[in-house]
Amino acid sequence: MQYKKVLTRLTVIFIAIVIFLTFFSRTIVDLHVPRVSVAFIGSGVISPEAVSTGIVQPADTERIFAPASGRITQIVEEGDDINADTILLTISIDVQNLMDMLTQAEHERSLNALNIERARSEQAAEQQRLYQMISEPISALIRPTLILWEYDMQLESNTNDVARVQDEILSLEILYEEGIIPRQNILDREGELVRLAQGREQIYQRRDMAVQSYEAAIEAYEEAIANQDRIHEAQLQSQRDRITQLGFVLNMHLLETTSINRRISELMGQIEAGGVVEVNLQEGDSANRTITEIMPGMAIGANIHEGAPVMVTTLRNNRFEIEASFPQANDFIRTGQTVEIAIGGYGTGDRTENRIEGRITQRTPEGARNIFTIEVESNSLIGGELGIVTAHGTRNNQPAVIPLSALREDAQGYFILYVERVERAFGSNYYLRTQRVVADARDSYNVAITGAFGVSLTEYPIVINSDMPLQTGERVRLTADYDFIPTR
Repeated sequence: MQYKKVLTRLTVIFIAIVIFLTFFSRTIVDLHVPRVSVAFIGSGVISPEAVSTGIVQPADTERIFAPASGRITQIVEEGDDINADTILLTISIDVQNLMDMLTQAEHERSLNALNIERARSEQAAEQQRLYQMISEPISALIRPTLILWEYDMQLESNTNDVARVQDEILSLEILYEEGIIPRQNILDREGELVRLAQGREQIYQRRDMAVQSYEAAIEAYEEAIANQDRIHEAQLQSQRDRITQLGFVLNMHLLETTSINRRISELMGQIEAGGVVEVNLQEGDSANRTITEIMPGMAIGANIHEGAPVMVTTLRNNRFEIEASFPQANDFIRTGQTVEIAIGGYGTGDRTENRIEGRITQRTPEGARNIFTIEVESNSLIGGELGIVTAHGTRNNQPAVIPLSALREDAQGYFILYVERVERAFGSNYYLRTQRVVADARDSYNVAITGAFGVSLTEYPIVINSDMPLQTGERVRLTADYDFIPTR
């Protein structure tokens, strides 16, 4: 009796151990199963918004270049206000060098005068040749003719022969009835009628072939005439293009003459001034400007070469520009759209500080992004500030909205992962499935979707976040999104 109690206790303990190990092993396995947080697809409001940054730059700037090579003896400083009378810089040039440059410029003017005369002469000769080409007649082609009278005469002769043979047959039939001639004579004449009919058919065939040959010849003749006209018009157009090209060359030489004359005038003025060149704003420029940048190395005593950039001036008209980069996925941003720009204190708690509006004036695609040029008017900017640009789209209701974290992308496009429940003997398992979707409007938090290829969206819960990388078909555990650090 005591033995049976011991055996029963051992059996119960063994079964308990087996059950414990079974559930404990499942718990160990579950530790390596990804945990996911889920939600359901639902309707919602999409408020598209995109944020980028850019540096404020003055909109109307002008670079000042050195008009001659020499040594800087005077120059303004950054931040100086300038007007039409302000001397921006003074360059001292060796007078002998100026004399040599003047001699070279006068030589270039003489050569350019010869080029102008040559271009005018060639243009006049080509114009005369064009007149001759227009006035000269085009070689006339011989028009094909249709000659059918020979066939008509043959047909008329054939008709006469047929009538004659028919009359002879009538006479022979009378003689045959009287027994004067044999039947063979009549058969011979009837055979001749057959041969005449065959000959008539051959005449018609030759006549039709002659008509067809004539029509083909006329078509070829008309095509040759049209081709001849095209060639002649192409020759005329080529000649006109040649004259136009010579006109461009002539205008180029005339412009070069103007430039050389201006250069000679400047050199003579510099020689009269003893080699001192004073640089002012260009004629027509607004005088209300500020020096915003002096190029490195541009200081008193520095040597400078002609054409080298010296400084940058800015028109003080309160107009500025910002270049901001946005992903092309933000397709709600358009040229002409108004955007919000925060300067300075944005993000420090005071979001209303230095907030201004700007207007997008230009879009420049650059890879997967768009560079937008934004025009701003403000009397509180000076240039160089960091601007935080926020673009808003139109708010709209969407029937199917998910968090951005639920939208995934691979080489084939966008997709979502959803969880399917599979019943088992003890409880349930959850497995991942994939559905392809099309991403529509989006904002900073949510995106509107539709099923790809016309397939309806799933009604199962979709995966928002996970604590491990996920693959379709693997088993997962459901949990609240605040229970772990999501990795998607």
